[in-house]
Amino acid sequence: MFSTSTALLSFLVGIVGCIFGGTQTFIVTGFVGLFIYALQAVGIQSEFLTETLLNTVFLPAIIFNAASVSTAYAAKCYDIEGWDINHSLLFTHDPIVSLMGGLGGVIGYLVFAFARGIGLPADQGSFSVILVGVLTRLLLGDGHWTNPNATAYYKKEGPRYWAFQFINALGICGLTALVLEQMDPAFYNIVFNISAALILLSIFDQQRRTYPTTHHETLVVAYAMAATGANVVVSIAFGMLANLIYLLFARYFNENCDTHIDPPAVAIEICSLILFTCF
Repeated sequence: MFSTSTALLSFLVGIVGCIFGGTQTFIVTGFVGLFIYALQAVGIQSEFLTETLLNTVFLPAIIFNAASVSTAYAAKCYDIEGWDINHSLLFTHDPIVSLMGGLGGVIGYLVFAFARGIGLPADQGSFSVILVGVLTRLLLGDGHWTNPNATAYYKKEGPRYWAFQFINALGICGLTALVLEQMDPAFYNIVFNISAALILLSIFDQQRRTYPTTHHETLVVAYAMAATGANVVVSIAFGMLANLIYLLFARYFNENCDTHIDPPAVAIEICSLILFTCF
């Protein structure tokens, strides 16, 4: 629910998100989650850390949204792509950019608090990330909602590309489901934190070939395992559906567009809405 003190904290967190960048703060979210799970595993109480660090300071609905909004604004004034949230905005030396980050953090928190308040039957953090992303494109974009090169890209890649993606998704989702089958459901979401932390490897990718984004798959598999009573086949299918949604949205509605609308969040939101509504 809404809290004035949390709104103020969100503003400050938003400034930090602008300074460090969306991808970088999301990686830290993964490590913070793993640290808290480790404390819980050895019996240490972590409610304060969970609420303050994981569900406020490093909540993507706040700190990641801040990076998205400030990047969209910075793209109007500096040599940076509005959809590329992989960079710190410290280079701008611009107080307005930092304030936009703070504003993005507050708006992200307000949307998240609203979603929690009404009991939205879907991932509420992803809902905030998507809605703030859409509002940012409406207010700060220049009308480029789609990537005109997306269809040509898929035609060039051909069936081999889709077979490759299918096999990779099967491996990730299958492994996740089989591991979770052996775990306490209270720890299911740890796979999301592992996926987020693994993005750290991309920072060391000097050849810019990128590393896979998998948190949309692993989180949806975790949601499906919890919703279906650990039905492995259904959970794998939902994880693979999440990856398909991610691939299509990323190529058509995020890459080379004005601003960032997070493709993993879109995949998580659609699949979680189906799972939370139907199971």
